[in-house]
Amino acid sequence: MNYQLIKFNKRQKGTVLITVILVVAFVALLIVEINKRVNYQSTLARNMIHRDQAYSYLIGMEELAKIYLQKGFDKEKDDKVHLNQAWAQSDITFPIEGGGMTATIKDMQSCFNLNTLGDKERNNRNQTGKNNQSNQSLVGPQPINPSSNQNQKTIGEEIFTDYLESVLDDSQINPAALAAELRDWIDEDSTPSGPDGVEDLYYQGLETPYLPANDSIAHKSELLAVRSFTREISALIEQDVCVLPNIKENQLNVNTITSEGAQLLHAALGKKVELSKVKELINTRPSKGYDMQGFWDALGTQAKISSHLKSRLTDTSRYFQMKSKAQIKTTKVFMTTLFVKDDSNRFKVVSRYFGKD
Repeated sequence: MNYQLIKFNKRQKGTVLITVILVVAFVALLIVEINKRVNYQSTLARNMIHRDQAYSYLIGMEELAKIYLQKGFDKEKDDKVHLNQAWAQSDITFPIEGGGMTATIKDMQSCFNLNTLGDKERNNRNQTGKNNQSNQSLVGPQPINPSSNQNQKTIGEEIFTDYLESVLDDSQINPAALAAELRDWIDEDSTPSGPDGVEDLYYQGLETPYLPANDSIAHKSELLAVRSFTREISALIEQDVCVLPNIKENQLNVNTITSEGAQLLHAALGKKVELSKVKELINTRPSKGYDMQGFWDALGTQAKISSHLKSRLTDTSRYFQMKSKAQIKTTKVFMTTLFVKDDSNRFKVVSRYFGKD
């Protein structure tokens, strides 16, 4: 009897010991988990504070950039914009507590404004013997017929088609079709631009249906929603195209296009001169840029450039983009701002978005 009681007590002591060990292990795990969550919440709160600070700093960087640009252009004797001016020479840097800010400014008339494809003005105004009466825009859906303005390329569409012909190597891709599809994405009507155009009916027939914007593009990433634009095509033209809110802003600045963008300048000239000549003009550009008469003189009299082709080029710019970054500790915030310059060299913010392209 006593032997059985002693044996039972030993078993009971063993059970209590195991229970105590389990409780201690559970409490230890609980403390570790609580500590992890507290650290996580603390880090999250700290990062959110740093993020909000970075946002505020970047808004301040906009104001700094406007002053920097204005003072730079106030010192200029003429309206020319070129790459040897202060804004294009180096990044703007500014130290802040726990980190710093950097910003890069780009002339947005050194790239092709995709929204010009939606301009209702047609290129038939440039054809010999035609008057401007045929440029009247069609109101509402119209039947497609060969004589319709709907089948005539817009000025932007013609430039973009010529540019795509230069940069696309794949013979399977039709540059004119790409340009027509993008024009239909932007223009206000619901009538396809000739046989290559696509409007509502195509997009509504997709597995996941949607509608074309029928409005200006807000960001270059919209290209991926247009029927034939792939990631490969978008990446190929990324550096030469941009988005401006003014659909009539189709002039390229001959002083800020780099040799990498020679094909774009070649297209703007209607391919009336050799690409090698265009590259030569860029590489031998004067340190303070061309004035337009100097550019045409350098091009040579053998190039027969009509007045409507000349109107596509300029030696000045109105739109500038700033890409900025603020870093506080390990938190990084990116922002892109579009400025427009007025005749008094005052700069206004047109748009901004946060995030990295």
